[in-house]
Amino acid sequence: MKISVVGLRGFPNVQGGIETHCEKLYPKLAKAGLNITVYGRKRYRISDSSEVKMVWLPCIANQYFETISYMFFAFFHILFNKPNIVHIHGIGPALFAPLFRLIGCKVVLTHHGADYKRGKWGFFAKKVLKFGESIGVKFSNRIIVLNKSSPVSKNRKSVIIPNGIELPQRKNNGEGKFIFAIGRFVKEKGFDDLLEAVGVNRIVIAGRADHDSKYSRDLVKRAKELGVELPGFVQGEAKERLFLECGLFVIPSYHEGLPFTLLEAMSYGCHILASDIPEHKEVGLPEECYFPCGNANILAEKIFCKFSNSGSNNDYDALLKEQYDWDKIAAKTREVYG
Repeated sequence: MKISVVGLRGFPNVQGGIETHCEKLYPKLAKAGLNITVYGRKRYRISDSSEVKMVWLPCIANQYFETISYMFFAFFHILFNKPNIVHIHGIGPALFAPLFRLIGCKVVLTHHGADYKRGKWGFFAKKVLKFGESIGVKFSNRIIVLNKSSPVSKNRKSVIIPNGIELPQRKNNGEGKFIFAIGRFVKEKGFDDLLEAVGVNRIVIAGRADHDSKYSRDLVKRAKELGVELPGFVQGEAKERLFLECGLFVIPSYHEGLPFTLLEAMSYGCHILASDIPEHKEVGLPEECYFPCGNANILAEKIFCKFSNSGSNNDYDALLKEQYDWDKIAAKTREVYG
């Protein structure tokens, strides 16, 4: 069975939840005997995966036209290669679902989140993304959603298959002295709320902006004024060290799909504070680990309490093995393909 995968920037070592999802999932499906071709965007190419075939396509380096330009090239490449299934990731690329159906391909859509809720998009872009969602839902044969909070989770074609996590060998000991956050420098990640709440605490925010913006520039400027450490996009040992050594992991997002960073923090046994959006609540942390989204004052109080009462960390291994195991996720995805 030939599967073409579109919608992502690429992998390995590319920032983003969709990219991490695909980097973990498709090598497992390739090992299961599927013929996988992943279409990435050439401007993000660092190296090629040794486990799946990668095709790198040009795109316009602009946040409004990057995805649509890349998808045009992907469509014409797929037109001449005729896979059995096109697996689309994201509701923006889902605009092309009717075209893939028109050339005889079965279409599977993974709905990673309601991107039209993201602060970086203007009125017209949000309308386009909402339209992409409706087109994708209508013309896809099957839909994968990450959690029950998805706006299309109750569609008859939908099946819930979450992101996964690999359990690390080492655990956080709960004695770290700094606050750690990680993600793209975009408004919906809520990092400005975190900066307002931290006071004199030491904080590290890893990540960067995919596209330069006034928000990202202002965030970096303010962070530097407060003495926040900004190591940039981190992977591998550098990221593991931050999870292992932090005293508290904070994820203050206004909008998520199912964030890998939260699952990673759980896997390392970190102390965690997460905004109380539905996507975070569904993971099932203890109630004291949540704070009202956007409320920097309560976040500050909870940060103080966490550092004042630090003790042994929670062990989430049993939960993660049961619900977020990559082998189980790959098997469920294979079932969706038919």
